[in-house]
Amino acid sequence: MRNKNSAFVFASVAIPALFGLISARVHAQRSQSAAQGAPQAPEKPYDWKASFAKYPTGNVPRTRDGKPDLQGIWSHSILTPLERPGAQKKAEISEAEAREAEDVAHQSAINIRVEPTVTPPGEKTTDAYNSFWRDGYWYKVPITSLHTSQVVDPPDGRVPPLTAAARERGQESYERLNRPATGPEDRPLSSRCVRPVRVGPPFMGSGPGSQESTFQIVQSHDVVVVRPEAHESQMIYLDGRARPPENIRLYKGAARGHWEGDTLVVDYTNFKDWGMGGTFGDYGNTEKAHLTERWKRLDENRLLYGFTIEDPGTWTRPWSIEFVMWRLMDQEQLVEYACHEGNVGLEFTLSAARAKEKEQENENRDH
Repeated sequence: MRNKNSAFVFASVAIPALFGLISARVHAQRSQSAAQGAPQAPEKPYDWKASFAKYPTGNVPRTRDGKPDLQGIWSHSILTPLERPGAQKKAEISEAEAREAEDVAHQSAINIRVEPTVTPPGEKTTDAYNSFWRDGYWYKVPITSLHTSQVVDPPDGRVPPLTAAARERGQESYERLNRPATGPEDRPLSSRCVRPVRVGPPFMGSGPGSQESTFQIVQSHDVVVVRPEAHESQMIYLDGRARPPENIRLYKGAARGHWEGDTLVVDYTNFKDWGMGGTFGDYGNTEKAHLTERWKRLDENRLLYGFTIEDPGTWTRPWSIEFVMWRLMDQEQLVEYACHEGNVGLEFTLSAARAKEKEQENENRDH
């Protein structure tokens, strides 16, 4: 099974001088006191229209009805970290720093790949084995904008602190994941190849070492379909249909879209708790989550993406990200994500379960 380690594991080691310690994980351990600092000047509200307008545009393909054509196979594998590292004070880096960061991260991926791949019997596969499948070995993961973080609001480039309830959910999730499993059903859906992580909504830039980073957009006048590698398609309806009743809860939420100029704005409600496509797998989301996505094609090969998420049961305030995706020009169809092939996750799960059963049998016999 493809390893699902932190998306920026290579870059966080390789380019600390440029970005500081890069981590794609939202800091669940951030204390409540972080939200209770000294009084600060009021922040200006996040203005996505003004922010989107700063990105240069080129030749934008259009559909027959004149709307921007979002169709294609796109990648959200980018080098920009989710959060601005604590040591980084600038909101942007230079072009030279960006190119250097790409080179260093690429070499790090190559170095890991050429490590020995022999795995002793009964032990987990080595990272060198898994790196064959990781983004960053076959190509340079790009820096598609000069921002030092995907998070653009709050202005410090950091995800807001978690609520006490979210921290508690995260601790429970950690304990469940790290205790011996009672059987295959006692493992996460991703380990069982039922539902991979990072399949959205929402999407975040994934970075070197990640997988499941490509998806396809299919577009018509009334609906836009976002189809990830794992084939968990999201239907974004543009025909003005009503939302489901309040008691209907969906893993991917109910998506209703409309055009604001050349930007497709998508409003999501009706989420099921823990339902956001594995994006926030450590601590999940609540049914109160409200997500707004924004999609804007910049030219033939670039797609600007952003979202604002509000969930008072998970974060202490709403937050927003922006980043630029890039089009796979040499790929004519979406390649299915291979998960079952070489999946040793359940093998070790069953081994642990059998060992636990044997231990229980021995204890019963001794008594």
